Amino acid sequence: MVDEAKIDSLVKAAVLAELDGVEFIQDFDYATLCREYNGIGPEWAGETVRGKLTERLALFEPAALIHDMRNYRSDGTRFGFNYANFEFWGNCVKLVKDAYPWWTWKHWRARAAARLAFDFVQGPGGWKAWQDCHERNLALVASRT
Repeated sequence: MVDEAKIDSLVKAAVLAELDGVEFIQDFDYATLCREYNGIGPEWAGETVRGKLTERLALFEPAALIHDMRNYRSDGTRFGFNYANFEFWGNCVKLVKDAYPWWTWKHWRARAAARLAFDFVQGPGGWKAWQDCHERNLALVASRT
């Protein structure tokens, strides 16, 4: 779990970069954002793997925060899954464009990393994470009735 200062810096970065989904995450309180944001990588990958990925892909953390919150609210559908993932891809590209001029090797390296991240979230591992969140949501609703 991350602290409020970290979440605050990620939200500010997302607002500054005009990322899609900023209005969505602003509906959550800090406690929920801190609890649900797990860095870059799926919950099932474990803290060590996510820590290393987050360190190496820190540029994409604001996009990952929005994506994690989309997963948190998973509806279990392919439409919702694709929406969350393509939003993530677009946000990663915005972050790359803001960070590096297009003619630099860093820009293209970061674009390649963003594409790999997108391919992962759009693949079977991402689908598993999406379904796991949906099942958790269903269990939570069932426990309240």
